[in-house]
Amino acid sequence: MIKVYKFKKEGTTQGSLSDLGNTSKCWADCINPTEKELKELSQKSKIPLSDLKEVLDREERPKVSDLENYSLIIVRVPWVEHDEILTTPLSIFISKNRNNVITITLKEISSIQKIKQLIQAKKINLYEKGISFFTYRLLDEVFNTYFSILDTLEEKIDRIEDKVIEHPDQLTCQNILSVKKTLIFFHKALTANREVIAAIEKEYISNIDKKNIKRFRTLYNDVTQLIDTEATYRDILTGTLDIYLSSVSNNLNQVMKTLTIVASFVLIPTLISGIYGMNFQFMPEIHTELGKKFGYYFALGLMAFSVIFTYLFFRKKGWM
Repeated sequence: MIKVYKFKKEGTTQGSLSDLGNTSKCWADCINPTEKELKELSQKSKIPLSDLKEVLDREERPKVSDLENYSLIIVRVPWVEHDEILTTPLSIFISKNRNNVITITLKEISSIQKIKQLIQAKKINLYEKGISFFTYRLLDEVFNTYFSILDTLEEKIDRIEDKVIEHPDQLTCQNILSVKKTLIFFHKALTANREVIAAIEKEYISNIDKKNIKRFRTLYNDVTQLIDTEATYRDILTGTLDIYLSSVSNNLNQVMKTLTIVASFVLIPTLISGIYGMNFQFMPEIHTELGKKFGYYFALGLMAFSVIFTYLFFRKKGWM
Protein backbone atom coordinates (compact mmCIF):
# COMPACT_ATOMS: atom_id res chain seq x y z
CA MET A 1 0.00 0.00 0.00
CA ILE A 2 1.34 3.42 -0.99
CA LYS A 3 -0.07 6.72 0.18
CA VAL A 4 1.37 10.09 -0.86
CA TYR A 5 1.07 13.26 1.21
CA LYS A 6 1.61 16.58 -0.56
CA PHE A 7 2.70 19.55 1.55
CA LYS A 8 1.48 22.99 0.55
CA LYS A 9 1.44 26.38 2.17
CA GLU A 10 -2.29 25.98 2.75
CA GLY A 11 -1.89 22.56 4.38
CA THR A 12 -1.45 18.88 3.58
CA THR A 13 -3.34 17.21 0.76
CA GLN A 14 -3.30 13.75 -0.76
CA GLY A 15 -0.98 13.45 -3.74
CA SER A 16 0.17 10.79 -6.18
CA LEU A 17 3.43 9.14 -7.14
CA SER A 18 3.69 11.60 -10.03
CA ASP A 19 4.44 14.31 -7.47
CA LEU A 20 7.78 12.63 -6.77
CA GLY A 21 9.04 13.83 -10.14
CA ASN A 22 8.25 17.54 -9.71
CA THR A 23 9.23 20.24 -7.25
CA SER A 24 6.33 19.57 -4.87
CA LYS A 25 7.25 18.71 -1.30
CA CYS A 26 5.73 15.32 -0.61
CA TRP A 27 6.03 12.13 1.39
CA ALA A 28 5.31 8.66 0.00
CA ASP A 29 4.43 6.19 2.76
CA CYS A 30 4.84 2.60 1.52
CA ILE A 31 3.66 -0.30 3.69
CA ASN A 32 4.65 -3.74 2.37
CA PRO A 33 4.33 -2.63 -1.28
CA THR A 34 3.49 -5.15 -3.98
CA GLU A 35 5.67 -5.89 -7.02
CA LYS A 36 3.49 -3.65 -9.17
CA GLU A 37 3.67 -0.79 -6.68
CA LEU A 38 7.45 -1.13 -6.45
CA LYS A 39 7.82 -0.91 -10.23
CA GLU A 40 5.66 2.20 -10.38
CA LEU A 41 7.56 3.74 -7.48
CA SER A 42 10.85 2.96 -9.19
CA GLN A 43 9.71 4.64 -12.42
CA LYS A 44 8.47 7.81 -10.73
CA SER A 45 11.35 8.21 -8.26
CA LYS A 46 14.18 6.99 -10.54
CA ILE A 47 15.31 4.60 -7.81
CA PRO A 48 16.54 1.24 -9.18
CA LEU A 49 14.04 -1.52 -8.54
CA SER A 50 16.76 -3.72 -7.05
CA ASP A 51 17.45 -1.08 -4.36
CA LEU A 52 13.77 -0.94 -3.46
CA LYS A 53 13.50 -4.72 -3.22
CA GLU A 54 16.63 -4.91 -1.09
CA VAL A 55 15.11 -2.84 1.72
CA LEU A 56 12.16 -5.26 1.98
CA ASP A 57 14.39 -7.83 3.62
CA ARG A 58 13.03 -8.51 7.11
CA GLU A 59 16.57 -8.84 8.49
CA GLU A 60 17.93 -5.70 6.80
CA ARG A 61 20.49 -4.01 9.05
CA PRO A 62 20.60 -0.28 9.86
CA LYS A 63 22.85 1.67 7.52
CA VAL A 64 23.24 4.82 5.45
CA SER A 65 24.12 4.83 1.77
CA ASP A 66 24.27 7.28 -1.10
CA LEU A 67 22.30 6.39 -4.24
CA GLU A 68 22.19 8.21 -7.57
CA ASN A 69 19.07 10.29 -6.91
CA TYR A 70 18.42 9.57 -3.24
CA SER A 71 20.16 9.01 0.05
CA LEU A 72 19.06 5.99 2.04
CA ILE A 73 18.70 5.70 5.81
CA ILE A 74 17.68 2.37 7.36
CA VAL A 75 16.92 2.00 11.07
CA ARG A 76 15.31 -0.75 13.13
CA VAL A 77 12.03 0.19 14.84
CA PRO A 78 10.00 -1.63 17.53
CA TRP A 79 7.06 -3.69 16.40
CA VAL A 80 4.57 -5.61 18.56
CA GLU A 81 3.02 -8.83 17.24
CA HIS A 82 0.97 -11.26 19.35
CA ASP A 83 2.32 -9.73 22.61
CA GLU A 84 5.86 -10.32 21.32
CA ILE A 85 8.08 -7.26 20.85
CA LEU A 86 10.33 -7.44 17.79
CA THR A 87 12.14 -4.97 15.54
CA THR A 88 11.55 -4.32 11.85
CA PRO A 89 13.45 -2.17 9.32
CA LEU A 90 12.31 1.33 8.40
CA SER A 91 13.83 2.60 5.14
CA ILE A 92 13.92 6.35 4.42
CA PHE A 93 14.82 7.58 0.91
CA ILE A 94 15.61 11.32 0.81
CA SER A 95 15.73 12.94 -2.62
CA LYS A 96 18.87 14.83 -3.66
CA ASN A 97 16.85 17.97 -4.37
CA ARG A 98 15.36 17.69 -0.86
CA ASN A 99 11.77 18.01 -2.02
CA ASN A 100 10.44 14.52 -1.24
CA VAL A 101 10.97 11.57 1.03
CA ILE A 102 9.92 7.93 0.69
CA THR A 103 9.46 5.59 3.65
CA ILE A 104 9.15 1.82 3.22
CA THR A 105 8.14 -0.58 5.98
CA LEU A 106 7.03 -4.19 6.07
CA LYS A 107 4.39 -3.51 8.72
CA GLU A 108 2.38 -0.55 9.90
CA ILE A 109 4.44 0.97 12.72
CA SER A 110 3.37 3.35 15.47
CA SER A 111 6.09 5.93 14.72
CA ILE A 112 4.71 6.67 11.27
CA GLN A 113 1.15 6.68 12.62
CA LYS A 114 2.22 9.33 15.13
CA ILE A 115 3.69 11.48 12.37
CA LYS A 116 0.44 11.20 10.40
CA GLN A 117 -1.54 12.30 13.45
CA LEU A 118 0.72 15.32 13.95
CA ILE A 119 0.36 16.28 10.30
CA GLN A 120 -3.42 15.98 10.42
CA ALA A 121 -3.50 18.03 13.62
CA LYS A 122 -1.33 20.67 11.85
CA LYS A 123 1.27 20.47 14.61
CA ILE A 124 4.06 19.96 12.06
CA ASN A 125 4.39 22.38 9.15
CA LEU A 126 6.56 20.39 6.75
CA TYR A 127 6.11 22.92 3.97
CA GLU A 128 8.15 25.44 5.95
CA LYS A 129 10.36 23.06 7.94
CA GLY A 130 11.39 20.93 4.97
CA ILE A 131 12.16 17.27 4.38
CA SER A 132 15.26 17.26 6.58
CA PHE A 133 13.16 18.29 9.55
CA PHE A 134 10.64 15.60 8.62
CA THR A 135 13.43 12.99 8.72
CA TYR A 136 14.50 14.24 12.13
CA ARG A 137 10.94 14.12 13.51
CA LEU A 138 10.38 10.64 12.13
CA LEU A 139 13.56 9.29 13.74
CA ASP A 140 12.64 11.12 16.94
CA GLU A 141 9.30 9.29 17.04
CA VAL A 142 11.13 6.00 16.45
CA PHE A 143 13.21 6.52 19.58
CA ASN A 144 10.17 7.77 21.51
CA THR A 145 8.60 4.39 20.75
CA TYR A 146 11.66 2.67 22.21
CA PHE A 147 11.33 4.80 25.36
CA SER A 148 7.63 3.95 25.64
CA ILE A 149 8.22 0.22 25.29
CA LEU A 150 11.09 0.28 27.78
CA ASP A 151 8.79 2.00 30.29
CA THR A 152 6.30 -0.83 29.77
CA LEU A 153 9.07 -3.40 30.21
CA GLU A 154 10.16 -1.66 33.42
CA GLU A 155 6.69 -2.16 34.90
CA LYS A 156 6.75 -5.79 33.79
CA ILE A 157 10.17 -6.28 35.39
CA ASP A 158 8.84 -4.84 38.67
CA ARG A 159 5.96 -7.34 38.62
CA ILE A 160 8.38 -10.17 37.86
CA GLU A 161 10.58 -9.19 40.81
CA ASP A 162 7.58 -9.21 43.15
CA LYS A 163 6.49 -12.62 41.82
CA VAL A 164 9.99 -14.08 42.25
CA ILE A 165 10.05 -13.02 45.90
CA GLU A 166 6.47 -14.01 46.74
CA HIS A 167 5.83 -17.14 44.66
CA PRO A 168 8.46 -18.18 42.09
CA ASP A 169 7.24 -20.65 39.47
CA GLN A 170 8.13 -21.82 35.98
CA LEU A 171 5.98 -19.13 34.34
CA THR A 172 8.02 -16.47 36.11
CA CYS A 173 11.20 -17.92 34.65
CA GLN A 174 9.64 -17.88 31.17
CA ASN A 175 8.68 -14.21 31.61
CA ILE A 176 12.24 -13.34 32.65
CA LEU A 177 13.71 -15.04 29.59
CA SER A 178 11.09 -13.46 27.30
CA VAL A 179 11.84 -9.91 28.47
CA LYS A 180 15.58 -10.58 28.33
CA LYS A 181 15.23 -11.80 24.74
CA THR A 182 13.40 -8.59 23.83
CA LEU A 183 16.15 -6.49 25.42
CA ILE A 184 18.78 -8.38 23.44
CA PHE A 185 16.91 -7.56 20.21
CA PHE A 186 16.73 -3.93 21.33
CA HIS A 187 20.46 -3.86 22.09
CA LYS A 188 21.37 -5.07 18.61
CA ALA A 189 18.98 -2.61 16.97
CA LEU A 190 19.93 0.39 19.12
CA THR A 191 23.68 -0.02 18.75
CA ALA A 192 23.27 -0.18 14.96
CA ASN A 193 20.85 2.78 15.02
CA ARG A 194 23.42 4.78 16.97
CA GLU A 195 25.94 4.32 14.19
CA VAL A 196 23.36 5.57 11.68
CA ILE A 197 22.70 8.72 13.72
CA ALA A 198 26.45 9.25 14.12
CA ALA A 199 26.87 9.00 10.33
CA ILE A 200 24.14 11.62 9.79
CA GLU A 201 25.68 13.90 12.39
CA LYS A 202 29.05 13.63 10.64
CA GLU A 203 27.34 14.82 7.43
CA TYR A 204 27.83 11.58 5.55
CA ILE A 205 24.40 12.29 4.03
CA SER A 206 24.51 15.49 2.03
CA ASN A 207 20.72 15.59 1.63
CA ILE A 208 20.24 16.70 5.25
CA ASP A 209 20.26 20.48 5.67
CA LYS A 210 23.16 21.69 7.78
CA LYS A 211 20.82 23.75 9.93
CA ASN A 212 19.11 20.49 10.97
CA ILE A 213 22.31 18.52 11.60
CA LYS A 214 22.51 19.76 15.18
CA ARG A 215 19.08 18.31 15.88
CA PHE A 216 20.45 14.82 15.31
CA ARG A 217 22.85 15.29 18.23
CA THR A 218 19.79 15.09 20.45
CA LEU A 219 18.84 11.82 18.80
CA TYR A 220 22.34 10.48 19.39
CA ASN A 221 22.02 11.31 23.10
CA ASP A 222 18.60 9.64 23.16
CA VAL A 223 19.81 6.40 21.61
CA THR A 224 22.81 6.35 23.99
CA GLN A 225 20.43 6.73 26.92
CA LEU A 226 18.27 3.93 25.52
CA ILE A 227 21.27 1.61 25.28
CA ASP A 228 22.26 2.39 28.88
CA THR A 229 18.70 1.83 30.10
CA GLU A 230 18.41 -1.44 28.20
CA ALA A 231 21.72 -2.65 29.66
CA THR A 232 20.52 -1.76 33.18
CA TYR A 233 17.30 -3.72 32.70
CA ARG A 234 19.24 -6.74 31.44
CA ASP A 235 21.45 -6.62 34.54
CA ILE A 236 18.35 -6.42 36.75
CA LEU A 237 16.84 -9.43 34.98
CA THR A 238 20.07 -11.37 35.36
CA GLY A 239 19.99 -10.70 39.09
CA THR A 240 16.29 -11.58 39.21
CA LEU A 241 16.99 -14.88 37.46
CA ASP A 242 19.69 -15.64 40.02
CA ILE A 243 17.19 -14.89 42.81
CA TYR A 244 14.66 -17.18 41.13
CA LEU A 245 17.16 -20.04 40.90
CA SER A 246 18.16 -19.49 44.53
CA SER A 247 14.49 -19.52 45.59
CA VAL A 248 13.85 -22.75 43.71
CA SER A 249 16.96 -24.30 45.28
CA ASN A 250 15.92 -23.12 48.75
CA ASN A 251 12.42 -24.51 48.28
CA LEU A 252 13.89 -27.84 47.20
CA ASN A 253 16.18 -27.84 50.23
CA GLN A 254 13.19 -27.10 52.48
CA VAL A 255 11.27 -30.02 50.99
CA MET A 256 14.24 -32.34 51.45
CA LYS A 257 14.67 -31.10 55.02
CA THR A 258 11.01 -31.78 55.81
CA LEU A 259 11.17 -35.26 54.31
CA THR A 260 14.36 -36.01 56.28
CA ILE A 261 12.75 -34.93 59.56
CA VAL A 262 9.67 -37.04 58.88
CA ALA A 263 11.89 -40.00 57.99
CA SER A 264 13.84 -39.49 61.23
CA PHE A 265 10.62 -39.63 63.28
CA VAL A 266 9.72 -42.92 61.63
CA LEU A 267 13.21 -44.44 61.69
CA ILE A 268 13.59 -45.31 65.40
CA PRO A 269 10.01 -46.64 65.86
CA THR A 270 10.58 -48.76 62.77
CA LEU A 271 13.80 -50.10 64.31
CA ILE A 272 11.99 -50.96 67.55
CA SER A 273 9.11 -52.66 65.75
CA GLY A 274 11.64 -54.55 63.64
CA ILE A 275 13.47 -55.86 66.68
CA TYR A 276 10.33 -57.02 68.50
CA GLY A 277 8.84 -58.33 65.30
CA MET A 278 11.61 -60.90 64.85
CA ASN A 279 10.31 -64.46 65.27
CA PHE A 280 12.88 -65.70 67.82
CA GLN A 281 11.96 -68.43 70.29
CA PHE A 282 13.98 -67.04 73.18
CA MET A 283 13.52 -63.32 73.91
CA PRO A 284 14.08 -62.28 77.57
CA GLU A 285 11.30 -59.67 77.55
CA ILE A 286 8.68 -62.20 76.38
CA HIS A 287 9.30 -64.90 78.98
CA THR A 288 8.94 -62.63 82.05
CA GLU A 289 5.61 -62.01 83.72
CA LEU A 290 5.83 -58.28 83.03
CA GLY A 291 6.83 -58.96 79.46
CA LYS A 292 3.85 -61.23 78.89
CA LYS A 293 1.45 -58.70 80.44
CA PHE A 294 2.86 -55.28 79.40
CA GLY A 295 5.28 -56.03 76.54
CA TYR A 296 2.96 -54.59 73.87
CA TYR A 297 2.46 -51.34 75.76
CA PHE A 298 6.17 -51.16 76.58
CA ALA A 299 7.05 -51.31 72.87
CA LEU A 300 4.48 -48.61 72.00
CA GLY A 301 5.74 -46.39 74.82
CA LEU A 302 9.32 -46.85 73.69
CA MET A 303 8.32 -45.81 70.17
CA ALA A 304 6.48 -42.75 71.45
CA PHE A 305 9.44 -41.80 73.63
CA SER A 306 11.82 -42.05 70.67
CA VAL A 307 9.63 -39.71 68.59
CA ILE A 308 9.40 -37.14 71.42
CA PHE A 309 13.14 -37.36 72.08
CA THR A 310 13.92 -36.87 68.36
CA TYR A 311 11.57 -33.87 68.18
CA LEU A 312 13.17 -32.18 71.22
CA PHE A 313 16.65 -32.88 69.88
CA PHE A 314 15.83 -31.25 66.51
CA ARG A 315 14.26 -28.24 68.23
CA LYS A 316 17.36 -27.75 70.39
CA LYS A 317 19.60 -27.87 67.32
CA GLY A 318 17.36 -25.36 65.49
CA TRP A 319 16.60 -27.75 62.69
CA MET A 320 12.85 -27.28 63.09
